[in-house]
Formats: sequence, structure tokens, C-alpha cells
Amino acid sequence: MSSEQSSGPGPVGGDAVGLLGRSADLEFFAELRRRPANGGAGTAVLLEGPAGVGKTALLEAAADGARAAGFQVLRFAGVESEVTLAYSGLHQLLFGMRDGFDRLPPGQRAVLEGVLGSPVAQAPPERFAASVAVLEALRRTAEDGPVLVVIDDVQWLDRTSGDVLEFVARRLSGLPVDLLVAGRTGHAHALDRHGLLRRRVEPLERRSAAALLRAAHPGLAPHACERLLQEAAGNPLALLELPALLTREQFTGAAPLPLSLPVDDRLEALFAPRLRELPATTLELLLVAALEGTGGLRTIWAAYPGGMEEADAALPAAEEAGLVRVDARAGRLVFRHPLVRSAVVRTCRPGRRRAAHRALAEALERDPERRIGHLVAASLGPEEHLAADLEQAGHAALGRGSAALAVTALRRAAELSPEPAERSRRLAHAAYAAAQSGALDVTAILVDDGYWERASPQDTAHATLARVYALLETDGDATAAHRLLTGVIDKLLAAGTGGARTGGAEQEPSPAAVREVVGELQFLLTLVAFYAQRADLWPEVLERCQDAPDQVRLYCLAFDAPQERAPEVRQRIRRAFAALPPDAGPRPVTQLSMLSVYFDEASEYREHWMRAARRAREGGTFVQWSYGTILLGHEAFFAGRFTEAEALAREGLATAEELGHRLAGFRLASQLALVAAVRGDAETVGTLTRTILAWSEPRRLGLLQVSARQARALLALGQGDYETAYRDCALVSPPGTLPPLNPRAIWSVYDLVEASVYTGRTAEARAHVTMARSAGLGELSPRLALLTHAAAALAGPVETAEAGFRRALAVADVHAPFDRARVQLAFGRWLRAHGRDPEAAREHLTAALHTLEELGAAPWAAAAGTELAALTPPAEPGPLDTEGLLTPQELQIADLAATGLSNKEIGARLYISPRTVSTHLYNIFPKLGIRSRAALRDALGAQARAEYGGEYVEYVDRPVI
Repeated sequence: MSSEQSSGPGPVGGDAVGLLGRSADLEFFAELRRRPANGGAGTAVLLEGPAGVGKTALLEAAADGARAAGFQVLRFAGVESEVTLAYSGLHQLLFGMRDGFDRLPPGQRAVLEGVLGSPVAQAPPERFAASVAVLEALRRTAEDGPVLVVIDDVQWLDRTSGDVLEFVARRLSGLPVDLLVAGRTGHAHALDRHGLLRRRVEPLERRSAAALLRAAHPGLAPHACERLLQEAAGNPLALLELPALLTREQFTGAAPLPLSLPVDDRLEALFAPRLRELPATTLELLLVAALEGTGGLRTIWAAYPGGMEEADAALPAAEEAGLVRVDARAGRLVFRHPLVRSAVVRTCRPGRRRAAHRALAEALERDPERRIGHLVAASLGPEEHLAADLEQAGHAALGRGSAALAVTALRRAAELSPEPAERSRRLAHAAYAAAQSGALDVTAILVDDGYWERASPQDTAHATLARVYALLETDGDATAAHRLLTGVIDKLLAAGTGGARTGGAEQEPSPAAVREVVGELQFLLTLVAFYAQRADLWPEVLERCQDAPDQVRLYCLAFDAPQERAPEVRQRIRRAFAALPPDAGPRPVTQLSMLSVYFDEASEYREHWMRAARRAREGGTFVQWSYGTILLGHEAFFAGRFTEAEALAREGLATAEELGHRLAGFRLASQLALVAAVRGDAETVGTLTRTILAWSEPRRLGLLQVSARQARALLALGQGDYETAYRDCALVSPPGTLPPLNPRAIWSVYDLVEASVYTGRTAEARAHVTMARSAGLGELSPRLALLTHAAAALAGPVETAEAGFRRALAVADVHAPFDRARVQLAFGRWLRAHGRDPEAAREHLTAALHTLEELGAAPWAAAAGTELAALTPPAEPGPLDTEGLLTPQELQIADLAATGLSNKEIGARLYISPRTVSTHLYNIFPKLGIRSRAALRDALGAQARAEYGGEYVEYVDRPVI
């Protein structure tokens, strides 16, 4: 049996996944199989590569392909424990061929029976005789069809068998016999001396490694996936094995990965033999370097007993063993493979590991975030000093957006706390960090009521924050969340202190600490009200937020009366962003960004959002990452990057489903519904919005209901179903109003006006325009200026409409192609309907059509095409005047379009852009007196009859010019 685990189909679920990134190798094997059929000679190939790289999987694929092609496959492997037994490898080969021994001459049959240890054999045969007999046996076997001999782990093949097979490999010429051998790089063996065709099996490139990791371990947290990709360095065995050794919390991202990843026996076996040969001092140095993680020489020297001098003396043995090298330029100690680090840690006793962690914690005094892991790993029992260090480091990590790391530090700090009150306080903070990380199951454990018997109001506040996040995300219960938050805010303010304790002595908390926790409670209270959008809850929120931090009061201002305060909110958002410190964590950035997107400041702060979302993702802070993903998705949607918006929503939704965050999942699903609505995908919109409404309506979560109705309205507008669109828009925002707690209604202003106008509700449309103007929505951004002017033109009197549309389209710096194309479509439609300036109508409709086709907004593109066709009256019946009718290029494009090719496909054939194709087609239609592609075939047939003197010639048979 082979001692090497492959990246084969077993744990992954299929050969296609198990052999990701190996297409070149598979094609190489296919070429080998074709040689015998083409009269080619036998070939001997040596696959070389490090342990675990997937050589065995490739051998299996080669064997399967050969069998399918009619080969006879003979397979065996070297065995390390049998490497000293003569003919042990050859025994495996011959045992599979023994039924054909009767074809051999008696003398050669006796030789092979001697190799097999037959009772009639007097002694093991001489090597030359065995070599000749094996070659003859293979020749006779090949008479029944080509043969493939597959040998795995050739480095463990006994020397005698290796010599025989080397003899055979030299004499395959003219035989339909291929020899495929796999061995580890750096291990000598007999076949290495022969000039075999060598093929190196490389580690997987990053994309294939990531695909294998996702397929083998679905649900792995993104930052854990990134770390494992680095550690495995393309080694399939490591990619398959390492995730299974993580705890559930590490796997899902609720806890950070350890500084050194765990390894099992099979991974350890890749490098352990070399480690066992090292001096103790060298192994100690490697242990410190492995636990340090980055290879920084200064930190390693500082933590190593004896310092730099003794480290320099211990290092050469590891370098000579090929385990590490020094990158002097970067000042780093580099392991040959990341798995060497894990093997080093595995081979050292726990006491030595803890001592090394303690030394590294001291060396990293000025790097509190990296210090956390070493403090945790070095701890054993209750110790207040260590608990306090961990608590401080945990809060620092949470402030920087590293929630998963903060959970680990604070939870361990609680475990190390000698005093029950200290344990309660630290668990409360750990629960809050766990909620931020997205680990709702961990949050539920930590907020168990039994922990809070001795908790102060301030401790209870942190536990409540955690409980509310969990309650909202899992159950969507805004009413219960509101009740919990108002109760704890009242209790904390009434107490006047938090009763914080340090080292067992009760102390008054600082006013700043009290304000901080109250501010977080107040922010979450406003957020709950925003999700619910219930007027009955809002007065209690305003009452409790009178003295809230500036950012919370900004939320109250924005939610209380968006109709009156939109410009003021926008200015305050700008000032708040300008006041953020350069090292601000993800939370304050995300909180401000949530407001900015609702007031159409999306593009201006995109870099802030991206940076915050990246930091939150890297730190395992799912709550902030999900908010950031939602915001980036909205920005991409408004900018017309629908594919990007969809990708962001799908990625976020997959993670939300894995972590059980239902509220975040439904918000992301509403983004998918918006993209589907633009594309006219009625089935997807219907499925998503029904699911969203079924969950949100019983819970009275107004935000989700608004999101679903906006998507349904957008779909209906594209389909021309203006009555349905009006009903949904009016539920989002009754005509003439922007409801409190619903700044998202700003997005639907133009939708409501358009639906109102096309259903004859002119008064409602004008009331909404008046509201938009009085609220100053057109001053918020170029996009809203465009839409506000267009809404006024659409709803206003005929005398001012044309000037209004031109004013809208003259707005500069509008980076919203979909919205602009909708306005161009509306203007072109208005011009045509009122018999005004057909050339201007054609210009605007053509521009709208080009943009909408490029964006994939199929319903609107179809509407633009219909309007364009309607600009040209139908041709009078009669003979078709073909003299100079179409230019050569127009005729070429018309011919291809008539066959059913798309604009993109026509452009690819003629080396022109799809936009150019579209322009030509809409010049061709009026020339031919038609309105659609469907009429092209008949029109071109008529043209052909005219050109060829009445004789009918199919247009598809005409030469392409």
C-alpha cells in the first residue's frame, strides 16, 4: 500500500474536484495512451514531487484512463517497512501476473515462481535471470493488449526489485508496455539512475487550491480559508487534512486560528524524520520560530534562550537539513514549507511549547494583538495578572475590528479570573465580541443567565448588546430587542455607575466608560427602530437619545424627518467622516457609511467602506463586514455594476447562511432581488420577495418589507405593469411624503412618479415632486438631481416637460448609467408621443438602448427598441426600391442578424463593437420598412428578388461582403 495520501476523490466527492489544476498532467497521460495505437514504443516516466502533492491521485487517474482505453494495468507500490526485503516489490507485480506464467518457457517460469517464494523453488533467483524473466512475462502479457505498469512510492522499493525494473525500463523499445513511476523528490532509488522521462508534479496553483479547499470543506470561514491556503502552499494533502483538525469555532470564524496549525500523524510524517535527527538546541530554535509565525529574526532572537549568539550556533543544522533558510535581505527565517512549522510544534512537548509562548509574549510587548495568542497559549490556571493583560489586548483587538481574536482573549481572560465578578464582566465583553464576530452559538452560551447573578449594570449592558444582536439576527424580534435595550439603558443611567471591579475590589467606572457603553446601547436602539420602522417605538428612542453621542444623534436626525433634514444630514455626514481618525476601526466607519448610502453619498466614501470591510473580514468581525458588503453592493448597483452587486450579495448571503444570520441574509437577498428586477428575471424576484415578506411581515420588520417592495416595483416598471408598480411604491412611500425611519424611500421617488403618471395619477405624481423639491433631494447628489428634474418633467405640464428633461440630462457627473438611460427612454418616449423632434427622440432612445443592452437591463432595452421602431411608420405595400438601399456593411450585419445572432456575436465576427451593430440595425429597419429583427428574413428576401430580376434567392445564400 502507498504511504502517501492523495488529493483523490474520496474526501472530496469526485475525480473532477480531486484533480483540480491537473489538466496538463492528464493530457500528458492521454498522449501516453495514444502511443501504442500509433505504433509508438513503450515509455518509462518518473513523476517526481514532494510528499502530499498528489502523485498518487495522478497515478490513479492514469490507471483509470488506461483501463478505459483498453490497457491492462499492473500496479504496486514500495513499502517502507519492506525496503530491506529482496524482491518484495517485484513480488507484488508478479502476483498479479501469475495466471499467465504458463505461457513462459519452463526455465523462466521457475525463476518467477522463485521470486514468489514457491515451495518448489530451491532459492531466490539470480538478479539477471529474474530481470530477463520479468521482461519476457511483460512481453507475453502485452500480446493481449497494451500494458501499463504503475509503481507508487518508488523510494521505498527494495534495491533488488529496483534493479530488475531498471533492466526492464531500458528495454521497452518496441513493446506496447509503459512504465509509470512516482517518487518523492530528494529520495534516491534504483530507477533514478535510468534516463526515465521525468515529469515534476508541482503544488497546486492558488485558484485550484482554493477550489479544492472549498469543495472539500464547505462552510470554512473566509479568513480561515486564506490562512490555510498560505499554510498548505498548494499541497493537496494539507488542504484536505488541515481544516478537519480545527475546532468548530475556528472553522466557522468565531475564533481565530492558532499561531501554529495542528497536524495529524500523516502530516507530521512528511517532515518528522528529519526533525528527529536535529540537536535539541536547533529544535528549540525552530520551535520559537514556528510559534512566532512571521519569521521575524529580531523577535526570534529576543525570545530564544541565549539570544542571537546561541541562535546563530543552533541554526546551521536546520539549514543543512533543508528545513529552513535565512532571507537576510528581509530579515526573516523562512521554513522550507509552512507544514514544517506545524510539524515542529507537534514534535515538542506541551511544557516546552508553553515556555516558548511565554518568551514570545514578552518579546511582543509592543504588539498587543500578536501577543494575545501567546498569552492564551502560555496560560494554565487562574491568574489575575495574565487575565488583565488578555482583557486589555482583547479590547484593543475589538477596536481594530479583530472580533474573533477579541473573543479568544476575553473568553480566556474570564477563565483565568480568580474572582467571580471579574469573570462575569469579562464574559460579558466576550459575549459582545462573539456577537460582532457572527458566532451566534458562542454568543448564546456566553449570555446564559447564570453568568450574571453578580453582574453590575455595566456588565449587564455588554451582555444585553450581545443578546440583542443575536436576537435580531436569528429571530428578527425587534419588539423584544427594543424592550431589552430600553430597560438596560434606564437601569444603567439610573444607577449612575457601572460598579466595575478590578482585582476583586469594587471601583467606580470612569464617566467615559459609562458613556461608551450607553452610546453603544443607544446606537443599537436606533438601529432596531430603523429595522422595525414603527412609529410607536420611535418616541421612546428619541427620549433616550437626547444626550447620546454625536453619531447616534445624527442617526436620530436622519431617521426622524428625512423629508425636512436630508441636506443637513448630508453635511453632517461629511463633517463626521472628516473627523474620523486615520486608524479608525470598522465600526465607526460602517455606522457613518450606512447613513451615507441612504442619502446617496455612496461613491464619495467608497474607499472608506472598502477599507473597513476588508479589515472587518480579516479580523472576523462579521457584523461590520456584512454591513460593509451591503453598502458596497448598493454602491455597485447605483453605479450600474450589476454583476459586481450580485457577486457581493451572493458572497455575503452564503456567509450569513453559514453563520445563521437570518436578518443579514434577507437584507442581502433583497439586493439580489433588485439586480434580478433590472434584468427582468420575474421568477427570481418573485421567489426572493415572497420569502422576504413571509419572514418580515409577522415580525413587523419594515425595512425588509420596503426592500422587497422596491424590487417588485422595479420589476413591474420594466414590464410596463405600472399599476402594480404604483401599489408597491405607495407602500414604500405614500405620494407626497417621505415617512420617518425610512430614508430608503428616497430611492423610490422617481419610481413612484413614473408609476403615477403612467396610471393617470397626475395629482399624486405632482405631490411627490413637490415633496422632493421641498426636501432638497436634488441637492444631495448628481444622481438625485437627474431623477428629481426628470420626475418634475414627467409629472409637469406639457409646456415645461421638454425643458425639464433637457435640464435633467444636462446634470454633470452622474455616474449612474441605468438611471440616466431610464430618463433618456422616458424623454424619447415623451417626444414621440407628443410628436416633437423625431431626430432628438431617436437620439435619446438609441443612447438608452445602447446603455440598457450593455447593462443587461432587458425589459428596458426592449421598451427602448419598441419606441425606436414606432418612430418609423410602416412601409406602404408595393415593390421594394432596392437601389442603394443598404450599404455593404449594413447588408452584412442584416444578413447575420437575420440568422438569429446577437449584437455581441455579430460584433465578434465583424470585429466591431456591439454598440456599432445596434446603431446600424436601427438605421437598417426604417430603410427596409420593418420594426423588428423578426421581419429581416422576409425583407432581405424581397430585396434579393428585386436585385436578381425577380428570381428568388435566399438571403442566407448571398455572399458576405
